[in-house]
Amino acid sequence: MNENIESPDVEPEDSGKGIPIKRLKGRRAFTNVRRELSDEELSSPAVQRMLIDDIERLEKENFDLLEYQEKFHEADKKAAILEEKLKASVTQEIAFGVCLTLGAASLAYAPSVWTNQPTGWIAIAFGAFLIIGGIASKVVKR
Repeated sequence: MNENIESPDVEPEDSGKGIPIKRLKGRRAFTNVRRELSDEELSSPAVQRMLIDDIERLEKENFDLLEYQEKFHEADKKAAILEEKLKASVTQEIAFGVCLTLGAASLAYAPSVWTNQPTGWIAIAFGAFLIIGGIASKVVKR
């Protein structure tokens, strides 16, 4: 007999190529049973019970999967919101770093141009403005 028909529950090995593998699941006892049922067979109470049992099992699985689907969508929304917050946070951190760096550089430059007034005062004012603005942006973000 064909090996695939006798062992459908065996999962194939991953080929490592990134191709999704279809996993076969089901009851092994019913793999060789023909799928078409006659009217006589459908009128049997045993067959009816089996079919009702399968319908109830599938409805329960469907209900469970709907819950997972809702949870997935909630988690997906939350992840998207957190990613946007992270992007904004990274942008704010870059602006904070740039303001502090340029402000410190301007304050460090002020003594070298102190003899050329008002350039010295402008360098100090510009540096202080950038440092205070950078700190304020960090405080406001929180």
